[in-house]
This record gives sequence, structure tokens and C-alpha cells, in this order.
Amino acid sequence: MSGLTKRDGDISRLHPAIRDSVVAIQKKLNSENIPFQVFEAFRTPHRQANLYAKGRTKPGNKVTWVGPWGSIHQYGLAVDFVLFENGNWSWDDSGAKAKWWSRMHEVAADHNMTPLYNKKKQLIEKPHVQLMGVTSSELRNGIYPDGGDAIWAEHLADLIDSWDGGATPAKPSHAPEKPALDPAVVADIEPDATLPAPTVALDTADTDARFQKLHSFIKWAEGGFANHPDDTGGATNFGITRETLETWRGRPVTEDEVRALTREEADQILRTNYYARCRCGEMPDRTAMVVYNTAVLSGTGKAIKTLQEAFNAMGMTVNGGPLKVDGIIGRNTIAAARETDAEAMSEIYVDLYEAYLKTRHNFDTFGNGWMNRTAKLREFLTTLPKGAGKRPTTVMKVSNKPLGLDLDADDLVSLIAAVSTGGKSAAAKLVLSRIIQKKVAEADDDTAAESILKDVVEQKLDALEPEKPALTPVNAALGETVGKLLNGKKSVIGIVGLVLTSVIPAVFPEGGGVIDPTFVQQLKANPDIQTILFTVLSIFTGWGFLGKIDKAIRDART
Repeated sequence: MSGLTKRDGDISRLHPAIRDSVVAIQKKLNSENIPFQVFEAFRTPHRQANLYAKGRTKPGNKVTWVGPWGSIHQYGLAVDFVLFENGNWSWDDSGAKAKWWSRMHEVAADHNMTPLYNKKKQLIEKPHVQLMGVTSSELRNGIYPDGGDAIWAEHLADLIDSWDGGATPAKPSHAPEKPALDPAVVADIEPDATLPAPTVALDTADTDARFQKLHSFIKWAEGGFANHPDDTGGATNFGITRETLETWRGRPVTEDEVRALTREEADQILRTNYYARCRCGEMPDRTAMVVYNTAVLSGTGKAIKTLQEAFNAMGMTVNGGPLKVDGIIGRNTIAAARETDAEAMSEIYVDLYEAYLKTRHNFDTFGNGWMNRTAKLREFLTTLPKGAGKRPTTVMKVSNKPLGLDLDADDLVSLIAAVSTGGKSAAAKLVLSRIIQKKVAEADDDTAAESILKDVVEQKLDALEPEKPALTPVNAALGETVGKLLNGKKSVIGIVGLVLTSVIPAVFPEGGGVIDPTFVQQLKANPDIQTILFTVLSIFTGWGFLGKIDKAIRDART
């Protein structure tokens, strides 16, 4: 019973009517430096009963005025927002902070959520906001808002099954329900009085078989206690940082408490804060695994952003367009995760995430461990079902080691070939896609792909002439006059010169009337001249190719 009376701050099981709204409200407030966090989301009827009883025995401690199934919290349609400052929860609404609470209510209203008021239009409690237009009496009668999904319905059904304190509301119509046995068969069965009475409990990390299958990789990857000085997470045990444990327990914790964390509690935190919050239970195994791994290592926001980037990088669309890269797992993102071939999705996902890890400031310290982890992850994925769904026609390859021009080795060869054969458009697209991809991987904030594209395009516009572009830095290396004179001619001069200095003396040893014999004789008699010419002309050839690459980059950015 103790587990059923704990505070639950997990928003992933809320009704979809408010799930995305709650994320958006918190994100908006935090962007304004107002430190609200979700203190409580779904509330069990058992916890509601305890809170209600506490207020009746000690009126000064009243925190709720309704009993079990009387609060909107029981139906996953309300949350409590509370200030979280310096690792502590705070209900302080005095002084300047009063405006913070008012602002929270304003933002909530923008997302179809409202505080509670009494009949005199007085605010009942400041932290509580709920979906507009719902009443507890309708919910008790099983009248639920449209759009409920499986994760919400199953959790509410579990709460209803676990309650033995009186009448319960009707289960959501789409909650899975085992069919009843045939009465005629049951009548002929004698019950075994020696068997203990069955108990009903909420699904936990230990009882969730699918979670445990994927979690086995995280248990291997995270190990035990660590407190590396270069790790921004500080003291960590089983993948749980000190800050995460403080939020989970609702109070400050010591390093010793982190060290003493049990595997059971750690697993429950990982399942609630990362696996469930990213809605991994609704995804194919391979997709769920890569998302869960990233959530634990880099946070849920990065995990969902990478999922959205992977979907877009494959050229896939949902509802006629790409996903918005915002780190919020809304209806479109979960649909994309469900309907895209999990094998293809997981491959491009790991490629993108591996490229992102290589850009981290502490890669020199932790890079070997991260690369080993992603290599093992690729192996582990092969043990999971491939899944089904739509496959992309073309998958962008991003796993090779990047070079100085934001291109990998394969792409650089393709670029040179494209430019040398006149394929400037193909080269431009290749360079631009790589520049954008690199910037997306480096972005830790909520910068969307379209704003990154805008930045890449706009940062060089003023330096380019619309009609007659100036020389690129490579072509202008020896000054504008020489640069203009040799512009477009360096590669030809270099290649033709190399042929003359190396091939002709061997093919036409005496000139033969085709080549000036004096020129051939001088080359043969003076090896040093041939070496100098060969070096200079090789520089011309390389200079010409670099100039073409420079032009391609300029064209891509315009």
C-alpha cells in the first residue's frame, strides 16, 4: 500500500488532453526564468484518501476538501505546479513571487488549463491547474474527455482495480480488459481454498517485462556509484544523479545517500523519469531502446529531439510534413515512432546521437566510454525484433568521422567529383546539409532546424554580391589582380603542366616534331627543373580544387 500513497510527478501517463500542455507550460515559464516544476500529476485514490483524512483530523493541515475519486488528479487531468529553487520545493507566494504564480495561471489558461475557484470566484489553491470544462461528477460516472490513449487508460484502469475502499468510476472503454470465463465451465470448478487471495498492484519496474528487457542494457551501461570531477551530473549511482534523486524524493540528499541508493529504487526512477516520460512503452522495441538510452545519458529532451531529427533526416513525413524538432513527444512524434520501420529508425538515430556526442566539450574525457557504449548498443539492437512500418527511400549517412569542412571523407570525394564534373547544385546541397546537420547536433537548446538554416544562410549574405560574387578567400590568396587572372584556370594549368612535365619526356623522348625537342632535352638534362615544375604545377592543381570547394561552400550558403 505504501507505493500507492507516494507522490507521483510523472507526466507521461497523463491524459493526452493535457500531457503536451503541461510540458509547454513548464517550458514557457522556465524560459522566463520562473522556476516552476510539476510537483504532482496522477494521484492515486489511496493518496487522496490519506490527504483527505489528514485534513479532517487536523483542520489546520487541510490540503484537499474531497475524498477518493473526487479530485481531477485521480483521472490524470490535473497537475500541481510548485516552485523548485536551489533543490527545494517552495510554495512561497509572497512579495515579488506573487507575480510568478499569477503568470503560471496566465500561461496555463493559454493552454486550456485553469486553477480551481469556489462559487464566489475565489481561488482555492494556487498550485493546482486542470483541464477546462471537466467536472469530478462527470468523471466519476465514466464520462471522460475524447482522445485518451492506451498509456493513460491502462494506468487509470490499474488505479480502479487497486482500489478496495468503495465505489469506483467506470474504466475507460479502451482500457484492456481480460474477458470473463464461461459461467458454465466455472460452475464445475471447485476453488482451491489453500491458495492465497490474489492481490492487485500497480505495474512497477520489476513487473514490467518489456521494460526489464530493454533496461538490461542500461543496467550494464550505467554500472554503480561514480563521482568524476568532470561529470556535470556530480555524484551518480546506477545512472541516477544527486539532483535527480533529490527531485524524486522531494528533499535534499547527501552524497552518501546517493551511494546507498538501492537498485530497486533506481530502476523505478529510471522507468518513471526516462522510459515512461519518453513514452517508450508505445514504441517498437528498437526505437524505444535508442530513445531510452539517450534519455538516461543526455536527458529526455535530447532523446526526443534526436528521434525527431532521425525521422526528418530519413526524409519521412507525418501529416504531410516533417516533425518539429522541439523535444516534445506529442501526437505527431509518437505516430512517427510507431509507424516508421524500427530497424531503419534506430540505425540513423544512433548515427546522429554518436555524431552529437563527438561535439561535446568533455568528449576527450568520456569519449572512449561513450563510443564503446554506442558500439554495444548497436550489438544489443540486433537482439531485438526488427519491427515493421514505413521505410525511407534514402537514408542520410552521418556516422563517418567529420573533417574540417563539416564533411566526412566519403562526402569530400563526392564533392570534388561533383564540382569537377560541373555538378555545382549537387555539391551545394551536400555541403549545406552537412553544415546544418553539424549545427543541429551542437545545439543544446531548443533551436529548431529552420532557425539554424536561417542562421547559416543569413550570416554570409552581406559578404556576397548578388550579380557578380567576389573572389573566394582561396582564389584571392595572391591578391585580387592575380586571383582574377587565374580564376577558373588554375586546375587546367596544373593538370596540363603535369602532363607536359611527367608524361611527355617518356612518350616523346626526342620530341619527334610533336613537342619542341629542346624543351624535352632540358627536362631530361635537369631533373631539378622537372622536380620544381612538378611541385609548382601540383600546387596549381590543388589550389584549383580548393578554389572549387570554396566556391561550392559559398554557393551553398547563398
